[in-house]
This record gives sequence, C-alpha cells and structure tokens, in this order.
Amino acid sequence: MTELLNDMETALTDLLQSGLATTWSGEAFGKLAASCEARGLHSGAALMTKIQEGLDQRVHTMEKEDMTLTEDVCAAARYIALCREKCQEQRILTRWQEEGGTL
Repeated sequence: MTELLNDMETALTDLLQSGLATTWSGEAFGKLAASCEARGLHSGAALMTKIQEGLDQRVHTMEKEDMTLTEDVCAAARYIALCREKCQEQRILTRWQEEGGTL
C-alpha cells in the first residue's frame, strides 16, 4: 500500500513540478487508477481517473482552464495524506495488539 501511495505522490509531484503547461499524457494516472482499484482504493482510483481525463482533455483545448484539474490534484494529495494516516493508525494498532495491549 505504501508503495502505491508513494507512486501516486510522485506522479502528482512530477505533474506540479513540470507545470500544467507541459504536454502531459494521462496514461500514468490511468495506470495508477487501475492499481488503486485493484487494491480497493476506489476513491483513489476515481481521483486518478479524473486527473487522467483532465490531462487528456487539456491537450485538445485551445484555451486552458486549469482550475478543475488543479482542484483534482489537490484533492488527490489530501487523499494520499489521509491514506497515510490510516495506514499509520493500523500499524500502531497492530503493534499494540502484538505486544499484548487491549483496547
């Protein structure tokens, strides 16, 4: 799970660092969407798909409207942060139980 979250974060970082003005293919985000779906991260898959579609549509328009795409990127970044928090909580709970702790 951590590796997938890292891959998602790297793709978003690369997108933001290169700028939306760069011609981007949404293919990488499509692959991430498929990986998210396979791992049960349905919201993550939906966000990656939205970014993929936004990038693919952007290529075919003369006047770029990047606000929706930017909002999707921000939502995906927040989603990744929340998933990391959830994974950390699960690791803490598992370790606590392994050490004999009770709730």
